[in-house]
Amino acid sequence: MQRVKHIVSLQSFLAMRIASALAVASVMAAAADVVIDGSSEIVLRDDAPSATRLAAKELAFFMKGVLGVPMPVVARQTAGRTAILLGGEDDRLESLGRDGYVIEAKGATIRIVGNDDDVEDILKTAALPLEAPWQPCFRRGTLFGVYAFLERFAGVRMYFPGELGTCVPKAGRIAVAEGRIEAAPRFSVRRYGYADGPVPAELLEGMDETAFKRLNWYRLRMESAHLACCHGAKTHCLSPGTWDAIYTNACAVLMRSRGTRDPTVSTVGRGTRPACPSEPVVFDAMPKDGFTWARHCHCGWCEKNIPFSRRDTGFATDLVWRRTAELAERLKARFPFARVSQMSYIPYVRIPTNEIPDNVDVFVARRGPWAERTSLGRREKEEVRLWHAKLGRKVSLWNYPDKVACWNLEMKGIPQIAPRAWAGYYRAVAPFVTGAFAESESDRWLYNYLNYYVFSRICWDPESDVEAILEEHHRLMFGPAAKEMAEFFNLLEACWMKVVADPFDTPLGPGVCKPPTDEELRTKIYSSAMLARLDWLLSRSAAKVAAGSTEARRIALFRRECLEPLAIAVASGKGD
Repeated sequence: MQRVKHIVSLQSFLAMRIASALAVASVMAAAADVVIDGSSEIVLRDDAPSATRLAAKELAFFMKGVLGVPMPVVARQTAGRTAILLGGEDDRLESLGRDGYVIEAKGATIRIVGNDDDVEDILKTAALPLEAPWQPCFRRGTLFGVYAFLERFAGVRMYFPGELGTCVPKAGRIAVAEGRIEAAPRFSVRRYGYADGPVPAELLEGMDETAFKRLNWYRLRMESAHLACCHGAKTHCLSPGTWDAIYTNACAVLMRSRGTRDPTVSTVGRGTRPACPSEPVVFDAMPKDGFTWARHCHCGWCEKNIPFSRRDTGFATDLVWRRTAELAERLKARFPFARVSQMSYIPYVRIPTNEIPDNVDVFVARRGPWAERTSLGRREKEEVRLWHAKLGRKVSLWNYPDKVACWNLEMKGIPQIAPRAWAGYYRAVAPFVTGAFAESESDRWLYNYLNYYVFSRICWDPESDVEAILEEHHRLMFGPAAKEMAEFFNLLEACWMKVVADPFDTPLGPGVCKPPTDEELRTKIYSSAMLARLDWLLSRSAAKVAAGSTEARRIALFRRECLEPLAIAVASGKGD
């Protein structure tokens, strides 16, 4: 379960109108309610760090929507007024980790506090500056607490930014029982993306795509630190001399990360330099991409010592992991604060025979959600468990719920909406992992939004009730048309899981599928009967909601972004 400690339980106040016997019993010890209304205020110290100021901005934005009037942001609480205090100190934050937060209601105040960084330039903290500038990595625990407060006590839901993706119920007041919540995510690694498609223009509402995606990243409470692990060693050579050079380069990277520099050391190689003091220091030791029996180092040492194989996808396993272990031990002696990352990846995919030092963060690269309900998927989940058993600690995941040509899955115009597959996979592996990067390329951003939302819920609490999450989504987003839109989403997922039903491993990586033929797409998956049913569901949904309403605009959006491109793609053959 999500790590939440209740001093006095404040659980289950999701929309204020829920008042079950269990919820009543859970607050019996509460002395009183703290009531937030139009006369309340937000307290933000003048010297608050930038992350806390971001939390105040988001809180003020949503509270205006809930209460109907602006909540002023002041430096000190006004006598006689209730207030929400943001940021500050708390003795429990260290034990809650970098992303934990505290919400405490007492007297006339609600205090929300987490670990916050003061970042001058958010772009410099992006996980992948050239590929995903919308993935900033800095501590923003108070912001996570604000979002949790809005969800628990005001019933706000943030499926994606903007009017069409955000549900904000109106209320004249919010009553919060006195008590305290301490919470932290189960997964520290919580990341999705790469090139996940353009955002429909009508959703941007004046923002550019980077700002839109960054706001979504914040609101889904994604990771605040990035562990680099992406072919950082930049070589296929496993000779001792090459790895001596990698050690030298690693030393330079790690010294630079602490503001020191050895003028005798060159700085070739890859690692992370923290953009803010809280970011962990990691050296990425993963060999260069494309390491296969046909594409490898041809030096004398490698030709003699590597058992290249056309069929064995793990032929370099013991050599790569032995080099990683040697590097990690050498670095530990000189830089005890630093960590080394390495991936279980073709052709070093098997669990090695040697011991792995405790300063090595292991990523396991597997197909992930798209292999759900397949024999390969069952085998992959068992491999994750065995890695956990080998190390005696949790691993991180790199998964491929994407649509790219190199995996035979470009499939333009075909929606990859499959939140149950995402939830099923990550719930199953949760006991063994620190989290996951879901590499989720797509031709349209909207195809992933519900996958991302469910992923974020599982990252914070793997025991989340996914069916309840989806039912709530359909009800809040589509009102009277919830039943029809639920079937629409369910059919899209069922069809997509047929598209990806035949995954297999290759020497290039773990993400390949045998794609359906154009004939199979037209007759067995997206048949004329299926397309007609999807069309009827959208038409019926539109007829059940008020013309011009927010619900009607949402339904029209899914017709334009999902059904119409799908019909064109199927008619033309996979949309290629």
